[in-house]
Formats: sequence, C-alpha cells, structure tokens
Amino acid sequence: MKKLLIVGAFAVVAAIFASMGILHFILKDDAPAQKPKEVVQAPVNAPKDIAKDDNPHAQGLDKRSVMDAVALSLFDNGLDSSSIKETTEKQDGDVLRLHIIIDQGDASLKSLKESIAGRISAMGAEPEVGKSVTFESGNLATVIDFIERTVEKKPAAEKKPPVAHNYGGAKIAFVIDDCGYSVPLAEKLGRVKYPLAMAIIPYTPHSRESAEIFRRLGKTVFLHQPMEPKSYPQNDPGKGAVLLNMPESLVEISLRKNVEDLGGKIDGFNNHMGSGLTESREKMQQVFSVMKSYTNFYVDSYTSPKTVAYDECLKAGMVCAINNKFIDNESDPAYIRGKIMDGVNLAKANGSIIMIGHLREATVNVLVEMLPELEAMGVDIVPVKELAAR
Repeated sequence: MKKLLIVGAFAVVAAIFASMGILHFILKDDAPAQKPKEVVQAPVNAPKDIAKDDNPHAQGLDKRSVMDAVALSLFDNGLDSSSIKETTEKQDGDVLRLHIIIDQGDASLKSLKESIAGRISAMGAEPEVGKSVTFESGNLATVIDFIERTVEKKPAAEKKPPVAHNYGGAKIAFVIDDCGYSVPLAEKLGRVKYPLAMAIIPYTPHSRESAEIFRRLGKTVFLHQPMEPKSYPQNDPGKGAVLLNMPESLVEISLRKNVEDLGGKIDGFNNHMGSGLTESREKMQQVFSVMKSYTNFYVDSYTSPKTVAYDECLKAGMVCAINNKFIDNESDPAYIRGKIMDGVNLAKANGSIIMIGHLREATVNVLVEMLPELEAMGVDIVPVKELAAR
C-alpha cells in the first residue's frame, strides 16, 4: 500500500509538470507573435552612384539658408540684393555670428521685418523682431539691422505692385522623377500652374493612374526609364530596366511594355539610375532606336560624368537635353530651397538651367511654395523641351 501511494504521488507530480509544459506550449503558440523590430528605411534620395553636391545642410540653419530667406524677403518688398549693404561674420567658439545690414529703400520697414521673420520662422527658428531681427539656430547666431529711411507715402492710385528684376531673363525647367508611388502628391504638384515634366517609373503602384492625372492636368509625361547603374546588382533599378547584358530584342520588348504601362503614350523620357548603361554607346543606340517610335525627346539625367547618352541622342536625330542639378539629395526643406536658389543663380549667369527633383513630400511642398516666388523674381519657368538642343 505504501509503495502504491509513493508511485501515485510521483504520477501526480509528473502529470502536473506535463500539464504545465503543455500549457506553456499552448500559450506560447496562442500568444501574438512578437512583432519584428521595424527597420526604418532611409528616405530614397538620388541613386547611390550619383556624386552628391558638396554642400550638405548642417543641423540648424546655415548662412546660405539665411541669405536665401533674406533675398526672397527683399523680392517680396520690391527690393533686390543690392539692398544688402553689409554682411559680416565672426567665429565665436562653435558659434558663427552673422551680421547683416539692409537698406530699407522705398519698402515698408514693418513689412520687410515681418517678411524676414516669417521666412526664418518657417525654417524652424524663433526670431525676435524689434529694432533688429535676431535669432539663433544650431551654431548660427544672426542679427539683421536696417538702414531706416523716411518713405514718402504715395496716393493709392499711384502705387504699383513690387516687381523684382534681378533675375529677369533667367529660364528654369524642372523634371520631377520617381512619380508613380503617391497619388496625393501627384495631384498636389500636378495642380500648380507651371509647366513641369513628371517622370513616372513603370510598374510602380500608381504608374498608370499618375500618367492619367498628369495628362488631365496638362503636365509633360515622361517615362522614367530604369537603367543599369554601376552598382548593379547591389542597387537594382527595378522592373523594366535595360541592362548591359540584354540582347537587343529583349531591350525592345522591355521598353515597349514600359511605355504601355503608362498608357502607351509619353511626351519624353529620361533615365532612372543608369550610370552604367548611359556610358555604353551600343546600348544607348539600341534604346534610342526603339524609343523613337514613341517620342523624339530625351533628357539625360546625368548620373555619370562619363555619360554618352546625350551625344547618342543627338546622333539619333532626337531632341535632347541634359540635367544640370539635383535639388533634393537631402530631404530637408531648407536644403532644397538652397539648391533651387543655387540653380537660380546659375540660370542668371548662364541664361537657363534644367533641375531634377523627386516626387517626395518635402520637395513638393517647397516647389508649391517657391515656384510663385521664383516667378516674382523675374525667373521664367519654362517647359523642359524649350531648353533642349534640336
């Protein structure tokens, strides 16, 4: 009897442990699977094989951003950059102290200060407005003083809207790459009144819909044709890409299907990535031989300094253009504004410029805000084809 009790006790204990194990297994299986740690992908900027501009925007505002904001405020008030009478800077440890002196001229001093303060505030700083406009941002401390003048008030009938002539004659064309991922951004930028070229990557979630939106809104529709970069296969240009090892017959099939994905009709095309392919005369000849059936216009995105795409385009008897500047290698709005202003100055010096941005929220917001400002400066925003060689 004693032995039976001992055996029974062991059996009970064993059963308890077995039940606990089964219960643990069941609970483990029934419990929600642990959510894998989310991998936050960095914003897609220009392809990695593109040499980025050497002017990264530092944390906080930098001198260039401030000077751009001042220049735009001057234009808002009918003045130009000649109203900036003095700009001095002094390094104080880690802090750069910037002092700007502006001649009020015929502008309203109150309006001028409010305009400057408003633009600085929009870039994330907190200016104080008194006799001077002062603010600090990151490692920059700025004081803006004014040469005050008595402005003679004119009768309302004699007032004329302020016109900025400083950039008169400069022409700028914009190509917006990587369309096809966002319908709201396509609608927002498509509704601006300016003649933008919208380059759509084939087989993206909204490629066909984006093409229809841009056609409806009167924009230039480009095929943003994926092409092999030097970093392939580490960087894949995506479905529909033309690769260096493709036979010519497959190049033709791929290009034809890409155009069909956008509805079978395009106004032009440019290359997505392509630093490897655009250096190949043979492959670019094959591309142009096919694409001439759909469009006579190509813009070399200039993703390689050794590109032959533009030359081969001309040889093919097409209308050809070349990108001069990427504006959004970084997603910071102040950086994008600075790049656009750099382009404006190049356009002033050379007569015209083609710039490429991408359909991203920061870029779209900056363009919606800044395009009317550029127009007010006297900049002529033109269709990209107007700046092409024929």
